[in-house]
Formats: sequence, structure tokens, C-alpha cells
Amino acid sequence: MSSKPSLRAFVAIACVLVASSALNTVARAAAIDPCTLLTADQVKAVLGVDVAAGSAISKAACMWKATGKARQMTTVSLEPATTSWEHLKVVLPTAPKKPLSGVGDDAFYENFGAFSTLAVKKGGTIFLVKIYGVDAVDKQEQYEKALALDVVKHL
Repeated sequence: MSSKPSLRAFVAIACVLVASSALNTVARAAAIDPCTLLTADQVKAVLGVDVAAGSAISKAACMWKATGKARQMTTVSLEPATTSWEHLKVVLPTAPKKPLSGVGDDAFYENFGAFSTLAVKKGGTIFLVKIYGVDAVDKQEQYEKALALDVVKHL
């Protein structure tokens, strides 16, 4: 009979550890301020135009807008900790996806006509980088990759 209380204690401890790990993952993702992941200078260096400091779109997203005549904008958004990377890869099955290596643990571009989004997974964090106002998808992808490499350094 002494093994039953030991087994119960073991199961209880295991449950506490799993719950604690899950809470730490959620807290870690919630603790990231997306506006601290890039600077205006980093965005300017990539886009080649003056941009304002990042401003929050929500608790999980930030944008950097061109300040001159250029109508360009960059956004970085963090996916909730509950988002499945595998689900993100198939959520829009008709949008072409192109794998990207060398950025985070896994990454892919998703294209919608003349618009591209870069999704990146680094550890338990998933983020999206989007560039608006660039006239060619290949340029968008190049800029998104450069900025994603900067974001990854902060994770």
C-alpha cells in the first residue's frame, strides 16, 4: 500500500511541473514587448527610408512607419503561446509557402499575390514580419528576412 501514496505524490509533482512549464511559456511570450524587438535605425537600414520609432498596434504587435513621402511600414507581431507552429503552416492552405532556412528554428514565407509575410519560430516564440509599400515580393522577402534576423537576436 505504501506504493500508492508514492505514485500519487509522483503524479502530483509531475502535474505541477508541467503546469509550471506551461505558465512560464505563456508568461515569457506575454512579457515580450514587440516594440523592443527592432529599432527605427534597424528598420531604416533595411528599407532605406526614415522611419518613426515603433508604436504598439496591440500588446502583441508593433509597427514602424516611414516618416517622409514613402508609404512604407513594417510590422512585427507575436503569436499567442497557444498557437501551433504546424497549424500556422496549414491555416491558409491555398497561399503558397516557401521555406526559409537560417532564420530561427524554422521559418517560411507565405505569399498572397504581390504581398509576402514571413513567419518565424524561435524556441517557444512565433512571430510574423510584414513589410508594406514595397513594390516587389522578392524585395519584401529580402527585407523581411533581414529584419527577422534582427528580431531573433532579441529572443
